[in-house]
Amino acid sequence: MATRITQAETTATQAEATREVVSYDPATGEEVGRVPLFATEDVARAVARARAAQKGWGALGFRERARVLMRARAFVLEEMDEIARLIARESGKPAAEAIAMEIVPTLDLMQFFARKTARLLRPERIDIGLYRFLGRTSTVEYRPLGVVAVISPWNFPWAIPLGEVVMALMAGNAVVLKPSELTPFVALKIGEVLARAGLPAGALEIVTGDGSTGAALTEAGVDKIMFTGSVATGRRVAEAAARKLIPVVLELGGKDPMIVFEDADLEAASSAAVWGAFANSGQACA
Repeated sequence: MATRITQAETTATQAEATREVVSYDPATGEEVGRVPLFATEDVARAVARARAAQKGWGALGFRERARVLMRARAFVLEEMDEIARLIARESGKPAAEAIAMEIVPTLDLMQFFARKTARLLRPERIDIGLYRFLGRTSTVEYRPLGVVAVISPWNFPWAIPLGEVVMALMAGNAVVLKPSELTPFVALKIGEVLARAGLPAGALEIVTGDGSTGAALTEAGVDKIMFTGSVATGRRVAEAAARKLIPVVLELGGKDPMIVFEDADLEAASSAAVWGAFANSGQACA
């Protein structure tokens, strides 16, 4: 973790001087590459492009959106080893762990939402009790929100943002993704795969940068914010969203407990505890 902190501080210093973010391989300290640091006005333009693209994307319907997602899934399956190496290079986790904990779960997630979103979001009739005798009915209809902001962390740079992007896209929204400054190239790979699959330009915008970029995104007039990260930053995101009554989903730092019942298989439970504690170098909340 000390190396991580040092690199983050170095990245911030370089970004201030050059308006770039530098990605490093945490295993070697070698530079992976550089990406632009999006300023407030850059973020605003990205949100505007996403909003313009959302109208056409949302009008496609579930079946057409699912076709794009399933084509993207096929590309991920074909390029699994290449993607795993990129995840390993930027985040430091072993490639095998990247496949098992990030890529394979998202393959399942993409297929699930491509197949099930139409059913999950179909209109629902609501029982309104005695009012039905007055000839009244009540139905809940699910419509796209518009532009969803996704602000994602470095510990699962593929699985977390891709999962949230897929769910938002299948619901007919456009997405502006701000990845961690430590793992921007994994996020750019997500964008590349979806673009090749036929996702319209602007339906997914990726804004690279540091905390200032994320802060600008929360103020850019999006319709929902999905944030995964620290409690301290989550509070700031919630405060910014509350001022404009923007709904948020916050998954904040923590470590889940493990409950072992008296009749459990202790050998299996202890093995699971060790794996759960140390997989991903312990950088997981579950």
